[in-house]
Amino acid sequence: MKATLTHIGAISLGKLLAIWSFVLGAILYVFYLLLTLMMSLFGLVAGDQNALAGGIIAFLMTAIFGFIGLIFYSIGMFIFGFLAAVVYNIILGVGGGIDIDLKERTN
Repeated sequence: MKATLTHIGAISLGKLLAIWSFVLGAILYVFYLLLTLMMSLFGLVAGDQNALAGGIIAFLMTAIFGFIGLIFYSIGMFIFGFLAAVVYNIILGVGGGIDIDLKERTN
């Protein structure tokens, strides 16, 4: 079955990219938080109280600024997806669309 793509929903693409970037960013955020916490605990094991205090401060800064960055990154990706779809729709209006071959699933 052949089809022609002539329009992309700007809001739906923006939401998709925002959610996608938030989920991937949240996974990396949790990983980096655990890494920062582990490094601050290494300071405690080493017996250096200054390293522990610095590690706790680094952990708190990572938690706060990382979450704020995650929110701003998701908003930025929504804006990027929205603008990309708008520009893409303008280009599709001039170029006539993209031919796509679709196949029905048999399961």
